[in-house]
Parts: sequence; C-alpha cells; structure tokens
Amino acid sequence: MPPLLSVEGLETHFATGQGILRAVDGVSFNIDKGEVLGLVGESGCGKSVTSLSIMRLVQPPGRVAAGRVLLEGENLLAMDDETMRRVRGARIAMVFQEPMTSLNPVFSIGDQIASAVLAVNLLGDWLRDTLDPRLTV
Repeated sequence: MPPLLSVEGLETHFATGQGILRAVDGVSFNIDKGEVLGLVGESGCGKSVTSLSIMRLVQPPGRVAAGRVLLEGENLLAMDDETMRRVRGARIAMVFQEPMTSLNPVFSIGDQIASAVLAVNLLGDWLRDTLDPRLTV
C-alpha cells in the first residue's frame, strides 16, 4: 500500500531580477494514514511554499520546477487543472497561516465553510439553499 502522501524531490523556484530563487530545494517525505507531520523552521525557510507547492497553489513568478507529489499513488503535479480543483478540499486541504485574510468578517464562518464544501460538491445542492446569497460558490 502506498503512503497517503509522498513528496519526492520537490523543487519550487521563483524568478527574480537577480536570478532564480530556490525556495524549496529537494524536499522529500512520506506520510502514512494516521500519521501527522509538522513542518517547522525559521521564517522564510520554505514551509508555506512547500505546502502551496503540494496543493499546486504557487503563483507566478513561482513554479514547481521538479519532483513528484503522490496522493495515494496519484501524481498531483501531473493532473490537469480541473482534476486538481476537484481533489482540493475533497481529498487534500491546507489551513492558511492568516485566517483574517482567508475569512471574510461580513459573512458567518459557517456560511464560508459551507461555501468551500459546496465548491467541491461534497454535500449536494440542499446546502446551497441555506447559504447567504452574496457568497459565490
């Protein structure tokens, strides 16, 4: 049985005016079902970029330059965008560091979480009717 998550030789680079910045350089680890992994390190060492790379959320000028990210044996880095969108939230998720930039104080937390759940279609259409109509899914 393959690990739940296997990261192999992950590299994420950012193009800068001074050249290429290697924010993540050869990161590898496995997580089996029931295990927990904590990424720890100094500010700016690449913890968040590693997580964003796994989720395929790195924005330009950054890019995942090398490696494989296998979720139950499926390579997330090889998936098309639509397939990856369905995987996010349904099979893998990330808790961002700054909840105030992730949550909108105008809407209830419940509505915002329900909106995220609906985005990956986990609970069906009945939940859609209970949401604040100003939220988009």
